[in-house]
Amino acid sequence: MKWFAFPITLAVVFLLGACSDSSSGSSQPKEDFSVVADSVHAGMMRVNPAGEFALLGSNDGDARPNEKPQMAVKLDYRYSLAVHEVTCGDYAAMAKREGREIASSCESDSLPVVDVTFYDAVLYANARSKAEGYDTVYSYVGKSFSRNNRCVHLDGLVFHHEVEGYRLPTEAEWVYAASKGWNPAGGWNASNSDGKMHQVCTSEVDEFGFCDLAGNVLEWVNDWLGPLKDTTIMNYMGASQPNDLEEKVVKGGYYSNSPEGMNLYSRGSTYSVSPVSAESYLGFRLAFGSIPDACSSAGDGNGLESTFFIEAPVEAIKKWMGTYRSVLAFRNHESGNLCFLDYRKNVLNVVEISDSIQVYHPDISPDGSKVAFCTVPEGTGGKSSVYVRNLDAEGSGLVKLDVESAAIPRWYVDEHQDTSIIYVDNAGDNSDEAEFLKASTWKVPFQNGTFGKPEKILGGAYHGGVSGEGSFAVSGSRLLRAFVEGEHKVWYDEKQACNVSLSKDGASKTLFLDFGGKDASGEKYGVHDRLLVVDSSGQLIQSIPAPDGYSFDHTEWTNREDLAVASLTNFNGVHKTLALVNLRDSSVMDLVSGTEVWHPCFWAMPRVAYDGDVLDVDSAGIYLGENYDENVRLFSLKMRMFWDLKDEVELVALGTSRTEKGLDPRELSMPALNMGRSGGELWENLHILANYVLPQMKNMKYLVLEVSPDLLQSPKNFRFEKVFGQAVGFQYDANHDFWRDSVPRGFVDIVDEYCPYSRKDSVEMVSTRGLLEMESEGWGSTISSWDSVFCDECELSRIASLDSIRDVVEGTKETGLQIIALIYPQSPLYRESGRFGHFGLQRSVAKVTVDFLDSLAKAYPHFTLMDENKFGDHDYGDEMASDDGHLSKLGAIKLTRRLDSLISYYL
Repeated sequence: MKWFAFPITLAVVFLLGACSDSSSGSSQPKEDFSVVADSVHAGMMRVNPAGEFALLGSNDGDARPNEKPQMAVKLDYRYSLAVHEVTCGDYAAMAKREGREIASSCESDSLPVVDVTFYDAVLYANARSKAEGYDTVYSYVGKSFSRNNRCVHLDGLVFHHEVEGYRLPTEAEWVYAASKGWNPAGGWNASNSDGKMHQVCTSEVDEFGFCDLAGNVLEWVNDWLGPLKDTTIMNYMGASQPNDLEEKVVKGGYYSNSPEGMNLYSRGSTYSVSPVSAESYLGFRLAFGSIPDACSSAGDGNGLESTFFIEAPVEAIKKWMGTYRSVLAFRNHESGNLCFLDYRKNVLNVVEISDSIQVYHPDISPDGSKVAFCTVPEGTGGKSSVYVRNLDAEGSGLVKLDVESAAIPRWYVDEHQDTSIIYVDNAGDNSDEAEFLKASTWKVPFQNGTFGKPEKILGGAYHGGVSGEGSFAVSGSRLLRAFVEGEHKVWYDEKQACNVSLSKDGASKTLFLDFGGKDASGEKYGVHDRLLVVDSSGQLIQSIPAPDGYSFDHTEWTNREDLAVASLTNFNGVHKTLALVNLRDSSVMDLVSGTEVWHPCFWAMPRVAYDGDVLDVDSAGIYLGENYDENVRLFSLKMRMFWDLKDEVELVALGTSRTEKGLDPRELSMPALNMGRSGGELWENLHILANYVLPQMKNMKYLVLEVSPDLLQSPKNFRFEKVFGQAVGFQYDANHDFWRDSVPRGFVDIVDEYCPYSRKDSVEMVSTRGLLEMESEGWGSTISSWDSVFCDECELSRIASLDSIRDVVEGTKETGLQIIALIYPQSPLYRESGRFGHFGLQRSVAKVTVDFLDSLAKAYPHFTLMDENKFGDHDYGDEMASDDGHLSKLGAIKLTRRLDSLISYYL
């Protein structure tokens, strides 16, 4: 029966209470803590915590929110931890053994391997286990690699904590081992590293034999980043599910961190770290051993106990639906809660929304963002309520339809593209025609998260679906009833029928189940053993058998022709599995299994027509590639903001994180958008300008272009590939000439769907029009250790950058566009050094750069230089700064008001 042979556990969640420490009354003799060389596993120390505690997080007021409160983890098992990080030599040798080429820029085999994803580390751990004859700790059913051969996804990844093998350490294991000899000053840090990593174990070795736990490079650990609790947990292994940003915990600090900035409780880096992050300062070390009685918490802090198995990989979903942009929603019959599985996410997991509302017959909205549901099932009379909520982990945006009774909602889009919900006021037994006709079918508009005024459209409770503005409708639950051309009819020879669903492709085909009979060949079948289809006249046209040992229940059409979704029940009537059914060839693909899974609804991204063709919904608008970091994710949101606002914006700001944090569009006298982003090299910004901003923003009058002299030295493709080379949406735009002639109808909707704002994004990014607000931390008492020595390559890049700026100025002189070249303030302490700013550059060379920009301003009336740094002689005090190279939100307000005055009075 199984389409897919490997059941995958992705959402096993333990209540924290079941993991709490209750051993204080034990009479067992207490062992002593010990750390000794592991005589079996080379390069490792054997750690015996003997019931001691690892302290995760901190109660320090300066700790980040995800680092508070402090949580105690009691460890009552032995484990091994590597003396140092995995080296380039070890990694390359193992990769060669596995038959995989590794792109490495290592200068020495003894350096820690970096630029590896979490998935790369997992593959290495499994490879070492296999090489030494152990079972592998991690299982998966598919793997994907980027063009530079980094692993960017392991489909169906499962961590088997009970297996004795090599793995990444848990955060608790790492912290416990590091806490015994923690001394950041003795490791490679900003004060002694010369801004680069060093060979392993060339810094201080602690008294237990570990090297580089503090400093040198950051280290992956095994845990998902989840909330901490003010409690004590036994054998904790992190959150069981990822949070919205799919963040992993990293530990230890690296060579550019100050000793004071490294601490045991830090759980991340400057930016969010997801499993596909690959950075020049991020490596890993291995652990060995099983974790008995392991405990975890839900990634959102909830304590749900449900267990689900994801059966189909994303690739199979794409094969069946034509896209992996799909969502499955269903009822967990054990809890009564709404669950959903979003195949658009990089990490698959079943999300359960816990509240006191019973959920039956969920139906996903046409855009895939919301779900409607009711509180009683088909065949049950009496009062019911209809709700709509967002398909997110919080189930936010919950609204209730304010009527006496409403059941079995179905989304409906009319010929004018207006969205409504069809429902009935009674979903009970329809076998008595008089009683059936006493009930009614209703339509209620739903716009902007709000219900409109309900309108009765039919007599009779046609909850199986309605089409043609009420000219055709079907219903089940005892009899297969239809409303056709103004007449109420009973189809299928008045035999019992249920689970009726009207197709969504306009073909008026009706899907249903019956209670047994004979097929066309005379073969007998039992209750719900066949999935049946009748045409628009009620004639039976298909009969699909259930898989061996199972029968169907809760059948529904998907929004793809000839594809249905159903529950599969075993011989005991237990709804074990949700599956897709292909009516073209009778094949069945399992999606999710669990104890009792009911009422599935499957949505896939609608196809969008474009000039007689169809937009590729797996390419269009995908501005987030396989291998990305938080900076790239935020820029994908900037691209959504660009498409949403392109027709109204009059000023655009392009630049690096100095722009992102230093220019507040709300302080300008015109509609503006801040498109700055961390790592935003000049070359990337000029690409965005030439191919997106200038062709699409027809009302743009002003361009603010960051021209920080210390950031004009990067070679052209330094970071370009990471952004525009990884995400297929940028290449798709390029293949269509960046939509210069016209933007296809529906394209912006696709971008919006593919670049979703979280609530945090809406507060921190969208509401500020792209400004990332920073608190005031001051310019700092120390300055960067970046080298300022002149180099030939840097000089060539600087000259090329200035030539490109001049080309842009020359090319826009007849367009009416005003360009403001902006230099953002940095710490005034740089006046006392030979450097211009955070990223070096000799001050004498910076002076040549500024003079060149000033000469452009004198030669071109539409080009203005706004130098707010003045080589450190500026008036932005400590309260205006967030660090040595960035403004705080107060500084952003001051700078933007000056910009607004410049525009108002001089331009």
